[in-house]
Formats: sequence, structure tokens, C-alpha cells
Amino acid sequence: MRLARWGFWLVFLLVARVYAAEPLTLEKAQKIALAKNPYLKAAEAQVEAAAAGITRARSAFFPRVDIRELYQRSDSPVYVFSSKLAQQNFQAKDFELDRLNYPSPLTNLKTEISITQPLFNRGQEITGYRKAKINHEMALFWRKAVKQRILYETESAYLSLLLAQERIDVMKSAVETARANLKTVSARLAQGMALRSDYLQAKVFLASLEKELLDAKAKAKIARSRLNVILGVPLTKEWIPQKVSLSFVKVPDLAFWTQKALSQRPDLLAEKAKLKLAQEEVRGAKLNFGPAVNLKGVYEYNSEGIGGAQGDAFTLWAQVDFNIFRGFGDKARLAEARARELAQQAQLKAYEREVYHQVEKAYLNLLTAHKQVKVTEAAVAEAKEGLKIVEKRYREGLTIIVELLDAQTALKKARLQHLDALYRYRLALTELKFRAGTLSGGDQ
Repeated sequence: MRLARWGFWLVFLLVARVYAAEPLTLEKAQKIALAKNPYLKAAEAQVEAAAAGITRARSAFFPRVDIRELYQRSDSPVYVFSSKLAQQNFQAKDFELDRLNYPSPLTNLKTEISITQPLFNRGQEITGYRKAKINHEMALFWRKAVKQRILYETESAYLSLLLAQERIDVMKSAVETARANLKTVSARLAQGMALRSDYLQAKVFLASLEKELLDAKAKAKIARSRLNVILGVPLTKEWIPQKVSLSFVKVPDLAFWTQKALSQRPDLLAEKAKLKLAQEEVRGAKLNFGPAVNLKGVYEYNSEGIGGAQGDAFTLWAQVDFNIFRGFGDKARLAEARARELAQQAQLKAYEREVYHQVEKAYLNLLTAHKQVKVTEAAVAEAKEGLKIVEKRYREGLTIIVELLDAQTALKKARLQHLDALYRYRLALTELKFRAGTLSGGDQ
């Protein structure tokens, strides 16, 4: 009774697990990854930060308004003299020497409103604004690069899961064939038409295939776990992945893909933006030798307190500062900026060469994968035909068990290689789009 109860719950849990599995298409997987992947969220936060940086840099062009409140009380002769003037309460008797040298303590409440309008501060405003826009441009490029990498990794993991499950189907078919052949050998042994060693070899062969089937199931679980990591969902989440198109696609030549990569691959465009940033640093270092020009206005209100003396005044002035000598620091800054510009130019050239190499490699891998699909497809057909012939010959007693097992192994191997070739072709096509910077979600 207890065993029956445990059996019932085991069946119930297995059925519940099957129904808990959710259908998953490649497009849906990519949407989940884009919505939950932490790397993309970080890239989006960088874009927001860069956009805020533009606003901050733009603020340098606007007037600066400050209000200051000041409370003072002192019997310092200079302070009392100037405060009475500011309060517009200075009288003739205040010129007496004793009142000048030994004044009574005086309270002054001062409210000051100042407005500063920057006009040109050695190019800091304009270069800061330009660099902020370039940083925002770089952040957009990197976000696009991260998005494309997530799409690529999602499709790679999705295809790996599909391939792992198809390998399970191939191994199940191989196990079923091996069991059928074991029955044939057993029947021939009972009829005295086969050796016991043939039967034992068939059993060992079946056991090895069952072991490979277990290994294929374990790899499918690993592939599912890897996909869940990229999707940002629990690692034990079960999916029923839907098949994708594995048909051949006519692609343009290598020149087309390299031109696309050099003109629109986002990480390469970000590297080009880095060069623009370095050039802006050189421009800023040159402008640093120029003057600083600002306008400022101040309004102040001084009072002795509520009901006391009070007065107000305003001041306007223009200020120009000339950079005469700063210990050769400005010259060193310009030399440093120029050196960094040259370094970035060299890095950009190296990056372009690497991009070209990656595109060429992906293109050649695609061509190779296409040929491998054709070759392995023919190999499967030949292996099927070969197994049929060997099975017939074995039933008729015209061949030995080893040849039968070899034929089964050849068919299993051919099917697995064909599956690998099909998925390798699909992934090679996706990688080519990724390396060229043209990958987008939704391709089934």
C-alpha cells in the first residue's frame, strides 16, 4: 500500500513538472533576455547618466544666481565704519576720533544676491558640452552593442538547448534500434544460428548507448540552465523550446559584410567616438591658453535689525583673466592630450583590423558549415542504407555481429554530425550578423 502511494505521488510530480514547462520561442526568449538581463540594465543606466551629463554641461552656459545671508556683530573700527556706510547711516559725529577708534559694537544683517554670467572661460564650457555629447553617443553605442551580444548569446544558448534535445531523440532512436537488434541476436542464439559472444556484444553495445543517452539528457539540463542564466530566470525553469528554421539563406559576399561592420558595428562606432573625445581634449588643451571672461552683478541689503538703520546697493563688473604662466603645466597638458589622441588613433586602427578579421572568420565559418550540412546529409542517407543491408545480411547469417554494431554506430554518428552541422550553420549565420553589427531580434 505504501509503495503504491509513493508511486502515485511520483507519477503526479512527473506529470505536474511536464505541465509546468512553458512553451518558448526564440523571439520570446530574446524578449525575456532583453527585459531581465542585468548587463543591458547597466548599459541603459549609463545612457541615462550620460544624458544627465549633457544637461549638467549645458548648465555652464547659463547665469549663476546665488543668495547669501550674513549676520555680523563686532566693535572692530574698520567693520563698524564700513557697516554704517553700507547701512547708509553714517553721520558727521562718526568722524570723531574716539568714535572711530573705539566704536560701540554694531550688528549688520546682510542679504546678498549675486549673478554671474560666464562668457568664455578658456573654452571649458564649450569643450565640456561637446565631450558630454560624445559620452552620450558612446553610451548609446555601447547599449546597442550589449543588446546585440545578449541577442547573440540568447540564440546560441537556445540553439544549444534545441540541439541537446534533438541529440536525445537521436540517442533514443539508436537505443531502440539496438534493442531490436538484441532481440534478433537473442532469437538467432535460441535457434543455434548465433554465438553467445554475439549476444553479449549486443548487450554491451546497448548498455553503451543507454549510457550515451543519459549523458545527452544531462547535457540538455546543462543547456537549459545556461539559457536560464542568460534569460535571468530561475535556473530550474522548464521550457518547451520551439524549433527554428534551419533552412539555407543566400547571403551577400564578404565585402558587403565588412562594409556593414566598419560602418555600423556599435562597439567600433564607440571606439571612433573615443577618438573624437581625445580630439576634443586636444582642443580644450589649446583653448586653455586663452583668457577667462565673466560678467557679474551683486545686489546687497544691509540692516541693523528690525526697525534699525538699513541701506542697499548694487555693483556690476566685468572680469578678464589672462593666462600668463602656470609653470609649463598647460603646455604639458596639451602634449599629454596630443599623445592620447595618437594612442587612440592607433587603437582604432587595430580595432578595425580585428573587426575585419572577425567578420571574415564568421563568413568563412558560414561557408564551411553550409558545405558540412550537405556532406553530413549525404552521410546519413548512406548510413541508413548501409544499416538496412547489414541487418538483412545478419538475419540471413551472411555477416557477423561486429559489422552490424559498426553499422549502427555509423548511423548514430552520421545523424549526430548532421544535427551538429545544421545548428552550426544557423549559429554561424547569426554570428556573421553579430560580427557585422546587423543582428536584431525576432529571426526565427
